[in-house]
Amino acid sequence: MAATKPASKIAEPRLRADLTTATLTPDEIDDEDRLLELELTDLDLSDLVAEHLELSGSRLTRCRLGGSDLDKPILVDVVLDHCDLANARWSDAAVTRMRVTSSRLTGFAGPGLSLLHVTVRDSVLDFSSFRFAKFVRVEFTDCRLQNADFVSADLSGTVFRRCDLTTAEFSQAKARGAIFADCTWEGTRGIASLSGATIANASPIDTLAVTAAMASALDITLADPDDLGP
Repeated sequence: MAATKPASKIAEPRLRADLTTATLTPDEIDDEDRLLELELTDLDLSDLVAEHLELSGSRLTRCRLGGSDLDKPILVDVVLDHCDLANARWSDAAVTRMRVTSSRLTGFAGPGLSLLHVTVRDSVLDFSSFRFAKFVRVEFTDCRLQNADFVSADLSGTVFRRCDLTTAEFSQAKARGAIFADCTWEGTRGIASLSGATIANASPIDTLAVTAAMASALDITLADPDDLGP
């Protein structure tokens, strides 16, 4: 068997050391605004609605963006730390060099989203949706993705490490070169679409869950020989 090709290196966000501290409210942000080189901390930007918003070279810490509705936003060199994006909808977003840590993205929707050089760590993304999204050099580490929706997403080369993929949906996804290491697979759907991916599990229980999911996708019944008679 050929050796698995190592995951591509992901570029870190490029932030200046002396960011400008700012205080903003949703009412102060308009369509096509450019938010550049800002330090945003403990801000409530819930239910922000904007089109073609640009956020660049900025760090957001403990900011609340739950329920925000952004159409075609552009994010470049952004750090999100302990932020809340629950039920946010960022349609056709273009994201380059972003790091997300210890954040809540339950119910986040990113249809048509494009991610390039993005890491997501220690975050909750249950019921998130990435339909038709494109991932390039993206890595999820220690994330919970229960019931996440990756239908028709391009996950080629994406890395999932120690992620909970319980009942996640991968139907019609592209996953050639993707890596799934020590993930939880209980009830995962659409696993037959992960052709070309590498799955590695140290836990026999998780390996069995992968086997069961694959068997279900191929309409194969797994049985004990003792139950089949002589």
